[in-house]
Amino acid sequence: MEPMEEWEDDEVEEYITKMKKGKLTPHLKSQPIPKRQDSPVKTVVGKSFDKIVKDKSKDVLIELYAPWCGHCKQLEPIYKELATKVKKEKNLVIAKMDATANDVPEAFKAEGFPTIYFAPSDNKENPVKYSGGRTVDDFMKYLKEHATVAFKGKDEL
Repeated sequence: MEPMEEWEDDEVEEYITKMKKGKLTPHLKSQPIPKRQDSPVKTVVGKSFDKIVKDKSKDVLIELYAPWCGHCKQLEPIYKELATKVKKEKNLVIAKMDATANDVPEAFKAEGFPTIYFAPSDNKENPVKYSGGRTVDDFMKYLKEHATVAFKGKDEL
């Protein structure tokens, strides 16, 4: 059997040394981190996932989508309206991520599109898969019921 690739002895040695010291970083599929976030819906990529979604000071609602998905395209204006409506909430992030171009942690696995998760500030390792309605009012009701940090107007619907 032919070897798939040739390795130099020093490359192998360097790799093993890094592995033993815990210095290897896993390959992460990620689009580039956006330079600007002008939309009320924050764009998350593989390399920014932990910084945005796992921020323990914020509740995060994240949509995992596919660019070709018709249901995702239908949801886009509703999701943007929701994000605009709650943009003054400093401890709440409405986010989206192209799950076909970025790796996500196992707890946020997308089994179809769109898949939406709520990652409460106090339990980032156990996000809740959102299965409610897809209107702005449905999302607002859910967020007001499940927010773990301050939510202005929590009692008004």
